[in-house]
Amino acid sequence: MDRKLKTMLVLILCLCLLAACGKESAPVDLQKLYEQLSTGDEMPEMIPLTAKQMESYYGLDLSACPQFAAAICDDGLRVDEVWLIEAENAESAAQILEAARAHVEQLCGETENYLPDQYAVAKDARVLQIGNTAALLISPKAAEMEKTVRDSLKG
Repeated sequence: MDRKLKTMLVLILCLCLLAACGKESAPVDLQKLYEQLSTGDEMPEMIPLTAKQMESYYGLDLSACPQFAAAICDDGLRVDEVWLIEAENAESAAQILEAARAHVEQLCGETENYLPDQYAVAKDARVLQIGNTAALLISPKAAEMEKTVRDSLKG
């Protein structure tokens, strides 16, 4: 092969490698994802939670988290709740999952004998981590919500 052809092939190979790596995808806007999850007739009226409330209610300090969206049902007799939290790193996300699991366990204990239909909803809660994002999905449509979250965050 002559020198020009070899140089051309090397350049093409470099371009292919750069294209394969590409730029990192932009992070998913968790507030928009929450809005997508909360549409539909099955979702009750929800109350958004602030970082201060997340710390007060669940002991979660979200000050270092790039973004989050969280809400609870405004009807005290329903357990519907959604947390979508982008943590600083995977370790922080795992700590959020621990708090989410403890919260679900508490909800199950509170509703098992008192509100059996809500106990079933809490028992089917989805607690998941995708990269640095932790999610808690408590809803009759938690399985459907989980699929939406996974599809949105898989990048």
